[in-house]
Amino acid sequence: MNHLSYHEGEREVQGRAGVAGDGLAAEEMYHPAMGVGVQRFLSAQNLAVFSSMDAEGRVWASLRAGAAGFLRALDEYTVEIGGQSHPGDPLLRNLKQESPAGMLVINLAARQRLRLNGTGQLAEDGIVRLTVNQVYGNCPQYIQAREAIPLNNPSSKFAEAKHRAGLEDRFREWIEKADTFFMATAHPESGLDASHRGGKPGFVRLEDSTHLIFPDYPGNNMFNSLGNITAYPKAGLLFPDFETHAVLQLSGAAKILWDDPRAAEFTQARRLVEFEIEKAIELPDSIPLGFEFRSYSPHLR
Repeated sequence: MNHLSYHEGEREVQGRAGVAGDGLAAEEMYHPAMGVGVQRFLSAQNLAVFSSMDAEGRVWASLRAGAAGFLRALDEYTVEIGGQSHPGDPLLRNLKQESPAGMLVINLAARQRLRLNGTGQLAEDGIVRLTVNQVYGNCPQYIQAREAIPLNNPSSKFAEAKHRAGLEDRFREWIEKADTFFMATAHPESGLDASHRGGKPGFVRLEDSTHLIFPDYPGNNMFNSLGNITAYPKAGLLFPDFETHAVLQLSGAAKILWDDPRAAEFTQARRLVEFEIEKAIELPDSIPLGFEFRSYSPHLR
């Protein structure tokens, strides 16, 4: 599979959206390795989100964070990710053997983000090693600025993970007050990918205990995530709670709602995405840093 071109799912969505040929040329965006600038960027960051797949074909989004330096490029193809994962995070099982994986590295304060896709494996020392075959940057749109703040007394213990088939009522407020979440998607041949989604609180709507919807805003017309779910509908969502340091992981199936009239209820929405929850995991104490809110994205209206 050529990792430096658009796959059939992305091309299908581009065509349906009426932007085929108008988006960013794949050969100009995708790179097979990490240049010096990318390696320097990684070394200064403190937040990374992974996409991985479990043995049942479910896709999960997972978060790791740490002080600058927890991401380290060994060469132009290999990056080590330190930090730690909650013992209940599926990432630990999914990467016991070398497997397809994607990683989003994001600087919330500077509204900068970078995607690195390839294969990952968890080493015995807890470090994840990612071998990349696709590297590319994304625009700063829809990122809410947050400043990373070291915690005075970071927790060294993890409260027990809580598994759910659906969502309890208390999760409605968590989801519907969110201005940031992360999405993991997959393609059967090109691999896994992690992306960022942002909006004003309320841009994610929980329809019932197992279904939620969110808008797809105008972007760079690459349609990586939507192209993936067109080809393989399994996906994972991760909602961080920057105040309590917990994360909510959802795994299920996503689909594009092209002509749903509810899109008119979301300012700027071009279309909607519906997500059906199959598994939910609440992981307390998963964010070892504080992230203080600074401002909403100027692209949001």
